[in-house]
Amino acid sequence: MYTYQDSLGNTVSIQFDATEEADDVLVIAKFHDVWLFTTHKTRGIEFPGGKGEPNETNEEAARRETMEETGAKLDKLYIIAQYKVKTTERIFTKRVYLANVTTFVNQIDYMETLGPTLISGNLADIVRQECFSFFMRDKGMQVVIKRALEQLKINNWR
Repeated sequence: MYTYQDSLGNTVSIQFDATEEADDVLVIAKFHDVWLFTTHKTRGIEFPGGKGEPNETNEEAARRETMEETGAKLDKLYIIAQYKVKTTERIFTKRVYLANVTTFVNQIDYMETLGPTLISGNLADIVRQECFSFFMRDKGMQVVIKRALEQLKINNWR
């Protein structure tokens, strides 16, 4: 487990063996040799994701949120990590998945985002740019990205 304080002063713990369903989801996805992001209208560039709906599994939420925010259809989802965030108002969990994009479907509305953003390059360096959401630039995201890249290499995923 990796624990740290985020930029808002929240205590965040990251596990790599969580088994319980989480409150929220986040998807690190590739489309051929580029990474899939979305541009949130207020926070900046980030991975697609969001809150699950009642009676929805984390995998269903990950697929739905990715489709809503980017129009991307995903193949198999692999669990990479799970966050537990303690704020002054609440405690919530977020499951992080790794996936490949199979295709894109144009959406009339990308919800609270501006749709898909595809970026090539070193993922750990990409997310440190100022145009990215604050939580994409925190040290916990670097730990999760390292884990995702290790899994890509170990499993010889594209």
